Amino acid sequence: MKILITGATGLIGKYLVQKLKENGHEIVILTRKKTGKPNEFQWNPDQNFIEDAAFENIEAIIHLAGATIAKRWTKEYKKELYSSRINAANLLKSYCEKHQIKLKSFISASGINYYGTFTSDEILTENSPIKKLDFL
Repeated sequence: MKILITGATGLIGKYLVQKLKENGHEIVILTRKKTGKPNEFQWNPDQNFIEDAAFENIEAIIHLAGATIAKRWTKEYKKELYSSRINAANLLKSYCEKHQIKLKSFISASGINYYGTFTSDEILTENSPIKKLDFL
């Protein structure tokens, strides 16, 4: 399968690319800074730009890119965390529509938190209810 990946140079992305290649998949990487590899294509979500050639014969997209979580989460930065992921996903969708690409899969992953951010001695399980609504 030919898979287009955003965030392929990040912690999870590097490992995922390696494993997908080991399993025989062809990988196309969207990156802001090309290194000259033939499977890399440039994109800039802030400018709504992706190299059209990146979409040639792709069957799936794995979207891992987004603003770094390693910064102070101010009210303003939380907006950037959110919009960097949503806007980039919408850009990928619009390019697929533009090129009339029928994907087999579109996977978008981001940090999540189900139970809420808090400290407790209580052990939570999959059956535990949400304890606190917060940003994540």
